[in-house]
Amino acid sequence: MDLYQLIILSYSTAGIVVSGIFFLYQHRFKAGHKKNERVPAMGARQNLKLMEHIVDNIWHGVMVIDQNREIVSINESLSSLFYLSKEDAVGRKTINIFNNNRFEEFISRALESLEPQRENLIFYEDEELYMDMEVFPVTSRGDLIGKDKKAGPGIKLVILAKNNTQEVEFSKLRSQFVANVSHEMRTPLTSIRGYLEILEDELKENKDAKQYILKSLKETIRLNDLIEDVLNLSKIEYKRNVLLKEEVEIVGTIKEVLAGLKYLAIQNGVAVDFNYSQESVYFVTDPDLFRQLVKNLAENAIFHGGRQCRLSISLGSTKEGIYIYFKDDGVGISKQDLSYIFQRFYRGSNPFSAKRIGSGLGLSIVKHIVDLHNGRIKVISKPNVETVFKVFLPGKPGAGN
Repeated sequence: MDLYQLIILSYSTAGIVVSGIFFLYQHRFKAGHKKNERVPAMGARQNLKLMEHIVDNIWHGVMVIDQNREIVSINESLSSLFYLSKEDAVGRKTINIFNNNRFEEFISRALESLEPQRENLIFYEDEELYMDMEVFPVTSRGDLIGKDKKAGPGIKLVILAKNNTQEVEFSKLRSQFVANVSHEMRTPLTSIRGYLEILEDELKENKDAKQYILKSLKETIRLNDLIEDVLNLSKIEYKRNVLLKEEVEIVGTIKEVLAGLKYLAIQNGVAVDFNYSQESVYFVTDPDLFRQLVKNLAENAIFHGGRQCRLSISLGSTKEGIYIYFKDDGVGISKQDLSYIFQRFYRGSNPFSAKRIGSGLGLSIVKHIVDLHNGRIKVISKPNVETVFKVFLPGKPGAGN
């Protein structure tokens, strides 16, 4: 596969960068290694120098390493970002240059699977650097390794690095602003709610006044719920760039969430049961976001399924990841609502939804969390028969350390 074929196949700037690296690798790193090998003609040398200049100055960081993790080549964009001299970096191992264990694990996955990998990594220099890293394994001839994975000796890894630090900092500022405004709104709302509750007790005999106070209380509760959901969305937007990954025992986590919702379920006449095949399942996820996902989907069935509804939650796992099903036999979701339920501020038309004035953000938050995990969510609903939310999160479940 030559440079022009690769560029045609490329569908992004990253692809064109890889194409350029392949070109350099095929013409520079192999040139002169064999006896009697002809030195490229003047025109080829000029093309080589031009391509080298382009790759050296492109805004993506670019690096080539060998199977021993020694740096073969690094461009100016990446070396300057880490305050490195290109000459000093070449020939040294990545762990000695970057000193980042997660980056080493990222490289290990690419060497073991011989497949392209992508991950957001944080590097700690004078300041935190948030990098979107991609790696492409190539053969000793500089070709992409195919599905047969017959690479042979001399495998190289082409690594692309996009600096997302500014984007993350802006996201932090935006999240902080939303959080500050929400907290400022929450304080007076809490005071108003307290005064209204006192007035409700004082005006028990005055039915009209009590009715107005109850309406005001409902509105303050609704605004408070809205603020909570906006804060949750703000946290998720921030974690889009810095998703916290920990090994979490998810059977116990789900049980904890459901225990916290027990009174709410009884109050709404909903029976909840949790089915699982293993006592302990460990999964790498963000613990706060995982709890939020389970809580929101369970609350959705409790609030909108209707009285005498039964919610059944099932947890299972495969080699590819985990799946969680939330199945209830309540009123269900109408066909016209089904396409919009994950949109922000959308509220369905079933009669039980009308009794509770929610923010309309619960399922939108769920969709955001699933997307952050590169997962899938699917909804199947037969009104008054059965509604199932099927969640799949990719990853390798384990039995813990």
